[in-house]
Amino acid sequence: MAVTYQIDYLEFPSKDGLKTRRFFEEAFDWSFVSYGPTYHVIEAAGIDAGIDGDAGEAAGTPLPVVRTTDLEAAQRAVEFAGGVITRPAFDFPGGRRFHFREPGGCEMAVWISVS
Repeated sequence: MAVTYQIDYLEFPSKDGLKTRRFFEEAFDWSFVSYGPTYHVIEAAGIDAGIDGDAGEAAGTPLPVVRTTDLEAAQRAVEFAGGVITRPAFDFPGGRRFHFREPGGCEMAVWISVS
């Protein structure tokens, strides 16, 4: 089976996740599911997305997240193509992911679902 790659998530960093959440609720009428005090999943935004309000964890810019069927193969492909791993693979509720910077400077992540 071939490894697949698809952008399927966008993560917004925030210095104050609750303020960002309230803004999106008021401006766009989006609804949310909270996972702890600092992470809020956005519903009905047209793409799966979330707000990372943990200042120690959040990237400085929105983080495009690519879903794959093979995390290790994805990491090898990223490194072979010149990407630099900025955060080694780690577990989170529902999956596992790593972060990298592509040669042009964009920070991205690749994840796999873990059931």
